[in-house]
Amino acid sequence: MSVANVIPDLSDIDNRPLALVCSEVWGGNRPIHRPIALPGICGVIYSRPCDGGRGGDVHYLSVCSSGLLSRMCVADVVGHGEAVAAVSREMHGLLRRFMNQPDQRRVLSDLNLRLQRMGLGAMTTAAAFSYYPTSRRLSFSYAGHPPAWLFCGTHRHWMRLNGPELAQPALGPVDMPLGVDPRTRYSTSKIEVRPGDRLLVVTDGVLEVPDSDGQLFGEARLEQWLHESDSASCAALADGLRSYLTAHAGQPTLDHDDITFFVIEFTDPPRGPAAWHAVKNRIRRHARPLTRVPA
Repeated sequence: MSVANVIPDLSDIDNRPLALVCSEVWGGNRPIHRPIALPGICGVIYSRPCDGGRGGDVHYLSVCSSGLLSRMCVADVVGHGEAVAAVSREMHGLLRRFMNQPDQRRVLSDLNLRLQRMGLGAMTTAAAFSYYPTSRRLSFSYAGHPPAWLFCGTHRHWMRLNGPELAQPALGPVDMPLGVDPRTRYSTSKIEVRPGDRLLVVTDGVLEVPDSDGQLFGEARLEQWLHESDSASCAALADGLRSYLTAHAGQPTLDHDDITFFVIEFTDPPRGPAAWHAVKNRIRRHARPLTRVPA
């Protein structure tokens, strides 16, 4: 059983933490600014469509049936309307189908093929992250999406979380945006993280905020701000980024494009054998009242 919650229209932050447990899938393409809590993860998700309604950025979170594997996905769809709705529906279905699959490439590969078959012609960049807290392993895959940034708490340093540098093989392209080429294969990378490490994932709307002269915010400016920032929490980091973007734009609202980002911190993994936590989480799942909401 899984749950898909519709994101409400929010004028500002909703301080109620969104906590996912077993077999839950949550997301959509409506405005959101809310704390999140997944196994081994806490943080903030922010998304603001440029027109205030449903936007072209799609974001989803899921937790496997044992309550241990967390997954975070974000997609940036060129266009609005039915194309975005289709991507959102398909992504939700695939996350539900593969919530117990440790390799997020299955989600990207199947989504790429489905968009091709639907013939929407909507090029979509995407990023998918899977985290297993008992091993502290974060795996990630990109489909033409800007790489994330990882903060190493031990060395107090931000670095770009790039995917592997792969040559274009004879079998077809690698890590291309979704909906471009059905032959595309997606790579995966893995990294060990520690409690206190952080992850920042953004869509192009963040990097392409223009100032009054048309100069874009850009990756270099974001990296500089990250290195200079000393935020005490993910919430403070998210608020600081919003303020920096509006200061760069020179106006209180950003209407050039949809803006989505999530900033998370990895927390202490649960103590004890993973099998014990899986049993305990499944008991909690059955004891927790579930409310179905239309997708």
